[in-house]
Amino acid sequence: MVRTLISVAIIGVSVVESSTYAQSLFSPRAIAIGAYDPLVNDTRSFTDNSAGIVDMRDWDLSVATYLPTGQESAGFVFQGISLGKKLFGDAAVALQYSQGSALEFVIPVTFVRLDSAPVSVDKRIRYDEPFAAAVAYALADGFSVGISGRLVKQKITDTQYQLIVDTTAGSGSFKVLPDKISEISATSFDIGLRWKPTDRIGLSAVGRNIVRLESGAFPDDLQSYELSDKKSLDAGVSVRLGSMVTASAQYSTTNEGAVGSEWLPGSGLAIRAGLYVRGDGSPFVSAVGAGIGWTYKFFTADAAYLGFTSQADQSGTNLAGELDPSSITRMGLNAYTGNRVQLSLKMIFGNVRTGLASIEGVEMLGGIYPSAYEESAYHPIARARVKNVSDYPIEARGRFYVERYMDDPTESKPVYILPGETQEIPITAVFNERVKGVEHRIVSEGNVYVSATPAEEYDDKYAMPIVIYGRNDWDGSVFSLRYFVTPDDPAVIRYSRDVLLHSKDSLAEGGTDLEPFTNAKILFNAFAGKLVYINDPKQSADNVQYPSETLQLRGGDCDDMTTCFSSLLNSVGISTAFIDVIPPEDSSRSHIYLLFDTSLDPKYGNAISSNAKRYVVRKNPKGVETVWIPIETTVITRGFEAAWSQGAQQYFDDVEVGLGLIKGWVKIIDVY
Repeated sequence: MVRTLISVAIIGVSVVESSTYAQSLFSPRAIAIGAYDPLVNDTRSFTDNSAGIVDMRDWDLSVATYLPTGQESAGFVFQGISLGKKLFGDAAVALQYSQGSALEFVIPVTFVRLDSAPVSVDKRIRYDEPFAAAVAYALADGFSVGISGRLVKQKITDTQYQLIVDTTAGSGSFKVLPDKISEISATSFDIGLRWKPTDRIGLSAVGRNIVRLESGAFPDDLQSYELSDKKSLDAGVSVRLGSMVTASAQYSTTNEGAVGSEWLPGSGLAIRAGLYVRGDGSPFVSAVGAGIGWTYKFFTADAAYLGFTSQADQSGTNLAGELDPSSITRMGLNAYTGNRVQLSLKMIFGNVRTGLASIEGVEMLGGIYPSAYEESAYHPIARARVKNVSDYPIEARGRFYVERYMDDPTESKPVYILPGETQEIPITAVFNERVKGVEHRIVSEGNVYVSATPAEEYDDKYAMPIVIYGRNDWDGSVFSLRYFVTPDDPAVIRYSRDVLLHSKDSLAEGGTDLEPFTNAKILFNAFAGKLVYINDPKQSADNVQYPSETLQLRGGDCDDMTTCFSSLLNSVGISTAFIDVIPPEDSSRSHIYLLFDTSLDPKYGNAISSNAKRYVVRKNPKGVETVWIPIETTVITRGFEAAWSQGAQQYFDDVEVGLGLIKGWVKIIDVY
């Protein structure tokens, strides 16, 4: 009977059953994308590549849970919690507790026939990875390194039984002996690298099990259950396609890899998908991942599903063969991982506000002229190049402020910027009356601020030097010379009105069509009779008199005369333009003279002159072609006819013969 009992025990089947579910990847984002190594940017699955935690804002907290979808599912399993902290701007640390990172297997009773002392063994094997920690540092812009350590615990509980045989009664019984426990505790260290050579490309490399510190050992007869400490290398790449899609891929020397993508359609949503592949197995695509995420301010919720293409290869809880520890290269994803749904919630706190926009640079478009400081409110004085550094579109505004010369910052209109893109924001400025009192050129500090929604504070600040010119300072540019034309100056208006009033009889004799031409001629001759042309009164090309000063001083140089006569003509409604000549063979002969609009239709040009070379046909401010007269103000003392003749000759030589306008050494700048 005893032999029968023992014989029955001999035919027991050797099987392995998993009593708990294997851990899935900690982060739903990691599950859905698959190729996660180059995309780690917080504590979620930071063990994939610890170098990525340098992208955390400040404090970062994540909790995760999962639901096995197999028939034996017992509901949600608490996965674990992770916590990270950004340090000193360039460094970061992270900790992870993973209660769900355990694999537990039971090898049922297998009786081995022993004639003298039959012994039965019931083994419970548990692999656990409860803790992980990492530290990372940004060595340079876009390049970081990280080191992570994982506590790996291995435990075999071997239940002992003793068969007690009563030979007299022909019966037997089992006596339970104390469990025999064997344990191994190891800390395995990984090294991760991440490099972003451009804003759109990310590269990663992770060496796994580089160093392993181990204590404890399994007996010789149990060493086959010890996990492998084989070293491996993972390489990954991510590429941002357009403004909202990022694709990634990675492969390992273990012949496993993945490809995936993440799409950010806006409103804080993220849609993800990935494929897991293996090079030494069939099918080639071993699993698929899909997920969705939603971010609102400092909270992120993620969900993902992991499904295997062949459940026959994924033993899960229904393993019907011998346990093979060599197949467990990652505690999170291995041959005993089953289909599951993963959920997580992430929260950032502390100094959580991260700028949505970054100022890449500011380009000044010119200085501030006291005579035309009002124009700065309508025409940009600078352009700020602003980059969207967030993961979703923003509306960015620029603000500009100069202490003392502005009462309040001037804000620009919002500019829409897609993730990763750079746009220019025009900077305008509303100055106060103090600017008009600047006597000499000064350099003051102007501050450019940029804010972006949904942020309420400034995302970045850029201090730049801003030049505020003195009252009579000029930078030599004909574009800036327009700022000295002041047709609204009371002295200019009074002068032009008085001249035309004294010449009302002459004006009455001319036709209406020739009225602008006649007015200009009368103003010029009156102007010429009272003023004296002086060649560079201050021997300086960076000083210009205002028209009221020229009228009061009764003299000036070429620039002074040109701006003064232009102001007189504009004060009576006659449009003018500057002709800027910079001869390429000799820039020292640079010169400025004047064009004024007669408002006469070109087909009636003979009414002014039978010689078409004496006038210019061009469009006026209304876009209508009219007859314009060139005037050389340096011969002002010789009267209108002489100034007209010399101006016409110079225009013909410079523009018609020398092709100055075509070649670019002659410019015509309208004075509106």
